[in-house]
Amino acid sequence: MRLSIFALAFFLFLPATWINAQHAAAPRELTLYTALSATTPQMPLWGAIRQGWPGPGYRLKVEYWKNMDDLRGLLLAGKGDLWIGHLEGFAQAARRGAPLTLLAVTGWKKFYFIGREEPAGTGREKMLETVAEDLRRNGAALAMAPQDSPASGLLAEIARRGGPEFKIAPLPAPQLMLEISRGKWLYALLPEPLVSVLLLKNPSWRVLTGLEEELARRFGGLPRLPLAGLSASAALAEQNPELLEDLLDKMRAAAAAMEKQPEEALAALPQEVLSALGPEVIRASLGRDLLLALPAREIEPEIDAFLRLVLPAAAGSPEDAVPEYFIFKGAAR
Repeated sequence: MRLSIFALAFFLFLPATWINAQHAAAPRELTLYTALSATTPQMPLWGAIRQGWPGPGYRLKVEYWKNMDDLRGLLLAGKGDLWIGHLEGFAQAARRGAPLTLLAVTGWKKFYFIGREEPAGTGREKMLETVAEDLRRNGAALAMAPQDSPASGLLAEIARRGGPEFKIAPLPAPQLMLEISRGKWLYALLPEPLVSVLLLKNPSWRVLTGLEEELARRFGGLPRLPLAGLSASAALAEQNPELLEDLLDKMRAAAAAMEKQPEEALAALPQEVLSALGPEVIRASLGRDLLLALPAREIEPEIDAFLRLVLPAAAGSPEDAVPEYFIFKGAAR
C-alpha cells in the first residue's frame, strides 16, 4: 500500500515538460483512402511511401473505398486525410462543400475502344467513324462501363464538334464483362484495368483506338487527360503544407523511375492490390497507360478544360464553378 502511494506521488509530481514530451511522441495518424482497382493513379503514391513518406511523427492507415458513391460519401463527410480518385468526383464533392484540395494528377490514359474484331481496311485515323457506322448499321449501341464514366461527356464533345455520334449503353462493369463473354456486344468503351482484364479472358477481342488519342488527333494537344489523382484534406494542407510538398516531390520522382522500370511499379503496390487484380493484369495495363505524377497547380488549364467537358454546368455558371481552393497552391518556399 505504501509503495502504491509513493508511486502515485511520483507520477503526480512529474515535471509537466516530461509528460508533454511523452504525449508529443505519439505519431499522428494519417488515413489514406484508395481503391483496389486503381493501377497507375496510385503507383506514384506508393513509390513515395517506399521512399519514407510521411516520415517520423506520422503513421499511415490505409482504407479502400468500394465505389464512386462510397468515395463521394467519404469526401462530403470529411473522412480521411488523403484520397485517390477521379477528378470529376473530387470536383463534384468540392462544389458541394467537401473540405478537400487536389494535390496531383496521376491518371492520364484510361479509355479504350475494344471490339470483337478490327474492321477490315480501316486506318487508325478513321477507326472511330468506322465503329460508329458499324454500330448504326447493326442497330446496336456502344457498351460502356462504369455507368457514370466521364467518357460519355468526352464522346458528346466529339459529336458536338463534328465527329461521329454514339448511342451509349452504360452498364455496371461486372454485367458488361459477363455479357461480352457471352457474345452480346460488338464494341465497348472501357477504362484500364478493365480493358486488360477483359482481353486476358477474351483473347479474340482487341484494342481498336484510345479515347485520349482520338481527342488529341481531332482537336490537338497531348494524347492525355487529367483523369485521376490524389487529393488531401483542406485541414492537412493548411496545417502542414510542407509535408504535402515533400509528397509531391517524391511522387514525381517515383513516377519517373517507374516509367523506365515498370517492375518497380508492381513492387511498390501493396499486396492487397496485387491480389485483387493480379500481376498479369497490372503488367498488361501498364503497356497502355502513362506513369506520370504532376502537381495539379502546374496543369490548371488542362484540369479546367477537362472538367468543363465532363461537368458542363461549370462552364459559365459561377454558382457551380469549382471553388478557388480546389487546387493545392503549395507551401511558401
